Amino acid sequence: MLYQNKIGVYRMWLCIFVAGIFLGTILMNLGGGLFLGDDGIFSMASLNRIRYLKVDGASFFPYVLRQRIRPFLFLFLVSTTSFGMAAAYILVGWQGIAAGMLITAAVIRFGIKGMLLILAGMFPQYLLLIPACVMMLSWCCQNCSLKYFPGKSLWPLYGNRRRQALHQGMTLAWILCVLVIACILECYVNPILMTDIVKIF
Repeated sequence: MLYQNKIGVYRMWLCIFVAGIFLGTILMNLGGGLFLGDDGIFSMASLNRIRYLKVDGASFFPYVLRQRIRPFLFLFLVSTTSFGMAAAYILVGWQGIAAGMLITAAVIRFGIKGMLLILAGMFPQYLLLIPACVMMLSWCCQNCSLKYFPGKSLWPLYGNRRRQALHQGMTLAWILCVLVIACILECYVNPILMTDIVKIF
């Protein structure tokens, strides 16, 4: 029963994310003039900077890690409050809106080639970032529900408090490891792919 209920939560997150994409698409179509100017998102000037960009992975890594870890840190902190579960749903919706706006902007700028640019920007780090994000959302809901809504928790208990804390700590450490590996890929692999893809625009 717990497994089926958890699957229901994941399906709800997917529905909220897709709804956010549609909302982001609408917002970008209505207010595209604010974002798609000569110096706006996906402008030729910005693509030219990427085309000839030389990335120092060692210097770029701390910046990327700080940017990527912020939503994870937010979920960690908010999970200690009674708003943890609600915050997870809100974050899923916000990520959907951001994705919808980004995809729409790329398509408006470059047509179908814009989707290629989006995929290039995501690969390969998002193969790890997406699972890590889902794991962190689950961790946030688990931590919040066990503290404030134990009778409605969809996640199992692992014995006493010490064993529960150990299990959650190990899960959090695993999520952090996946996040760090994703950031390494984003700093050392993705720039090579992006500079090659941008050359066709």
